[in-house]
Amino acid sequence: MRNSLYSNRPTLTVGFHGCDQSVVDKVVAGEDNLLASTNDYDWLGNGIYFWENNEERALEWAAELSKRKGSSIKNPAVIGAIIDLGYCFDLTDSAYLKELKKTYDTAFEISRLSGNPLPENISIGKSSDLLLRKLDCFVIEMTHKIN
Repeated sequence: MRNSLYSNRPTLTVGFHGCDQSVVDKVVAGEDNLLASTNDYDWLGNGIYFWENNEERALEWAAELSKRKGSSIKNPAVIGAIIDLGYCFDLTDSAYLKELKKTYDTAFEISRLSGNPLPENISIGKSSDLLLRKLDCFVIEMTHKIN
């Protein structure tokens, strides 16, 4: 493995975050910041989610979310950002995928020995997709803690 798990990626990328128009207005005016999501089912762990180079998909996501009961998104909108990847856990790189596999294997063994089940990825309603990614989130967060 590299000297640091999080190798420095001196790369800028454009990202788009789907949210409510009121959030866009406050962030652009400097009155507020985007808030990191810390749900135990967030697919890629805790953080602020951006669609890389895909403003349309960010808006689609916000529009989909606005249709859910109790959603805070009433007027779907998108805010763009230029993101310096800096030290990055790059899931397009095989080395990082191997780190995730090691973490999963360790968590599985601890679960087996302790009798405490691992979280599971589960679907919601009639969806065939496993939308609640509790296992994925657990493994990503555990990987960060280990490193």
